[in-house]
Amino acid sequence: MDLFTSKAKLRRFSSPLAVVAGTLTGGGYARQLITCGVPALLTIGCALAVFAVVHTAVGTLLEWLCGEKYRCKAPGCGFHVRLPGTDAGESRRWQEIAAAHPTHDHAHHP
Repeated sequence: MDLFTSKAKLRRFSSPLAVVAGTLTGGGYARQLITCGVPALLTIGCALAVFAVVHTAVGTLLEWLCGEKYRCKAPGCGFHVRLPGTDAGESRRWQEIAAAHPTHDHAHHP
């Protein structure tokens, strides 16, 4: 399996994976809190908070893994942009944008 195909598959399943990871983690915490006698509303609030954090973290991680990164090629310039799933035309456009970003001449080069 080549890298492009695996990235596309991972990108397609990233949202469901993030939901499943958040649900399992939040549910695990809820189960532990219920067995300790924590009130139901507090347990629900904690479980939802854990779900939100894990869902966001996993989604961000998968987006970072699946995304294409375009960076400025000028020496010493740290400008970059990461986008999930770009086609060939979009990829070329973002390469040009990264090469000529607005702060390119002002902030990074004397």
